[in-house]
Amino acid sequence: MYFKSVLGNSSVKDSLLKEFHANRIPHGQLFYGGDSNQQLPMALAFVTYLFCQQKSETESCGKCINCAQMFKLTHPDLHFFYPTIKIQKNKEKTSESKLYFPNFQKTMLKNPNLTIAQWAKNLNSSKSPSIRTADLNTLCKISNLKSYQGGYKVFIIWGAETIVTKSSSILLKPIEEPAPKTLFIFISNDKQQILPTIKSRLQEKKFTNLTEETLLEKIKITYPHIEDSLIKNMIITNKNNYVDIINSIEESSDQMLIINDFIEWVRLCFLSINKRAQYQDNSVAVKIVEWSNSISKLDKTYQIKFLEIATTIFRSAFLMNYNNRLTENIKIENPDFNIKGFAKYIKSSNISKIFSLLSKTHYYISQYGNSKIIFLDLSFTLGKLLHEHEKNK
Repeated sequence: MYFKSVLGNSSVKDSLLKEFHANRIPHGQLFYGGDSNQQLPMALAFVTYLFCQQKSETESCGKCINCAQMFKLTHPDLHFFYPTIKIQKNKEKTSESKLYFPNFQKTMLKNPNLTIAQWAKNLNSSKSPSIRTADLNTLCKISNLKSYQGGYKVFIIWGAETIVTKSSSILLKPIEEPAPKTLFIFISNDKQQILPTIKSRLQEKKFTNLTEETLLEKIKITYPHIEDSLIKNMIITNKNNYVDIINSIEESSDQMLIINDFIEWVRLCFLSINKRAQYQDNSVAVKIVEWSNSISKLDKTYQIKFLEIATTIFRSAFLMNYNNRLTENIKIENPDFNIKGFAKYIKSSNISKIFSLLSKTHYYISQYGNSKIIFLDLSFTLGKLLHEHEKNK
């Protein structure tokens, strides 16, 4: 991680660089602020700079072996401790942070702006993650050892507010009497939850919310196709939370892909039944089989989201017959799809059957049924329902 990759909080970066060049790096530091205020990226950027062998006055070189190791989170003198769920059945002897590390490393490399909330969700557990006794004992043990490369040993304690209170005192000695060139960086979203006797031994660095200007500049570079006015609206809606803004953009992008898939699919469903003779069109049937094969290879989350959006579009189309406008919070911007024209085929005579069909399909998919067969049956049945209103004219 480079300093230039960290958003905002330039005053914190300047302070870290000033302390480094003055050879006055505090051995214990607390980075605190909101969950998306860049504390972890800043910590990684600083440690990368600390280990870098060819650093400039303000940035890591990105080319030396230490930088390469930091970019992969494999540097032997960097140690992470973070909230986890207990997975050992017997009495804890091994640090859960060490056991979880391959998953943590993979997640961090994929998303350098990872938040505690995202990590907790990634653990797929109803229990609240925490930093427990075995982690702290392991930290103490490592802190007493020599560094692998003869320089600094760095401990990043991410989510420090989740340290189990009864075990917090374990940290007092290593923080109060650190070995030479040992650095502890505590990162917290809620510093009030950290034991006062520990907090009093740390130099605090506050991370403020990212400004609208910082967020606008970053998002325009990453998503140049999005208009400034829409970005500003997202910044306000998500209260300057960078992670939430990105999630919102990606969800909108995913929704657009699903809507385009829906349009392709519902057109095939409609064409699968010959409008005049009311028989199955085999040439279209082949394409429906191919489409069913394609969606069956995607993950279940996408399949379920597809069905949910399909239900929303059908509901919108039905209500449009009465309101002449989209009533659902969904945007359909495909020029090849006319929602008003589509609405003519969604009437009171078939809407309840369509909803029932989609609901049953949702249930079968969620129960890990054969998605290829399920979507195939859905498609042909829907094709018949889309023409049903013609019988009732």
